[in-house]
Amino acid sequence: MRRLLVGALVLGLCGVASSPALAIKQLNDHFKKLYAGDDADEGFKMLVDEAKCNVCHVDRENKKKVRNPYGKALHEVLEEAEFPLAEFKKDPEKYAEELTKLFKKVEGMESGSQKYKTFADRMKAGLLPGGDVKGKPDGQ
Repeated sequence: MRRLLVGALVLGLCGVASSPALAIKQLNDHFKKLYAGDDADEGFKMLVDEAKCNVCHVDRENKKKVRNPYGKALHEVLEEAEFPLAEFKKDPEKYAEELTKLFKKVEGMESGSQKYKTFADRMKAGLLPGGDVKGKPDGQ
């Protein structure tokens, strides 16, 4: 019985460790630095501050499984690039340039919106890239 419990615990920890793009503070910090820095529109900065992790995730949903359109795109790009999130969390500055390139790649991707074709178009319009401040797609 004890072996079974230890085995289940190890498997559970492996599952948690293998999900690469959970709500990671350092990712949010990098997003803020890149898009909501000193030169950004004050209204956009306020939206980003209010949304927090919901820039990529959806409020009150499972952060491991549910992401808004921007979060899904970023997750895919991070996985495709095999971006080392564990190492990034320990030393964000070491991976900042590489992460910036990945964010730039995502900003050019289709947002799923009729009015704002790319995530960059949404941000230029003063909107969060993936939805409203709760992370829910806003239909624009």
